[in-house]
Amino acid sequence: MRNEFHYLDLRCYLLVPATQTVRSRSALGAPCDPFTCLRDPMPALNDQIDALTETVLSGRRDLDGALTGLERWLTDHAGELTVEDRRAFSATLDEDSTNDSRSLIDSVLKLHATRLLYQHDHAYTPPQAAGGDQSVYAQASGAFTQALRESEDGINETRIDIAIANAQHLLGNAAANRRWLDRALERLPRLAATDLVPLAQAIPPIPLKIPWLKRVGLKLIGFDFDRLARSNRESLAAIGRMQASQIVILAHLVGTSYEAIHERQLADRAFRVAAHLIVRYQGIYEQEVEPLLEIAESIRRAEPEAARILARQIGSLVEGSANPDARTRANAILGE
Repeated sequence: MRNEFHYLDLRCYLLVPATQTVRSRSALGAPCDPFTCLRDPMPALNDQIDALTETVLSGRRDLDGALTGLERWLTDHAGELTVEDRRAFSATLDEDSTNDSRSLIDSVLKLHATRLLYQHDHAYTPPQAAGGDQSVYAQASGAFTQALRESEDGINETRIDIAIANAQHLLGNAAANRRWLDRALERLPRLAATDLVPLAQAIPPIPLKIPWLKRVGLKLIGFDFDRLARSNRESLAAIGRMQASQIVILAHLVGTSYEAIHERQLADRAFRVAAHLIVRYQGIYEQEVEPLLEIAESIRRAEPEAARILARQIGSLVEGSANPDARTRANAILGE
């Protein structure tokens, strides 16, 4: 298992220095003498995660307690982290798992730390000044960019919530597993409500400041300004469809996680979100056959229409290929 997350490649993002502030708090979040705090070196983020991992392994805290402790520590110290601190933390994010409880806890704490650092720095990012480019193109592309960023943030938040829920399940904390799954489930409807594709398709051609004589000359040699605009819109629309595919996969994962703890009604709520997007886009964008089959077979009871859409998509993908098993399974869904 590797620590994977996608805050626009957070490993690079972590190297950007945060707003520097001084907090008169100890590493555990308790008030302390400010001169002592300034004199004593602040524990490194990696050391803090190691210490919290040990408290969970020893039974002195559960994983939720460690996550809360990490949140308190970063609330107090995130602004004090230097470029070197972030580089040292970033270097640990791709460490291979040893497939034991220590590695599991360490991985989840690091995922949560990336989320908290992102939130901290986002809070200190000044808003863009108003009064810039007010062209139709700027407004349309800005609306798409803003919606895409919010979608990325929501997907990452949901992904981390699911990772924590799964870790709680593996550690045997059923109540905590359910709480984190509930958090992930609550995010899904808002994620699914945003349709990036029409926002992309509404972006007009890029206003190129080219003298009319040169523009005529470019057209004469075959330069197609309209095709350039269509290509840009199609590329952005493809990004929108990929975002929707990620949400479908997350909703399916939440649903199957609920099924594992025998919460069928909540599983169906998650499957309903996946089905909504499958019907909207008449399939799932750029997915392999096996994931499509897994999703179709999971949702076929609760959402038969969406399952049949996926079955037809699978049929077109395996047509002419040597994959009789996939064809048989897809036909079984279509025949219901």
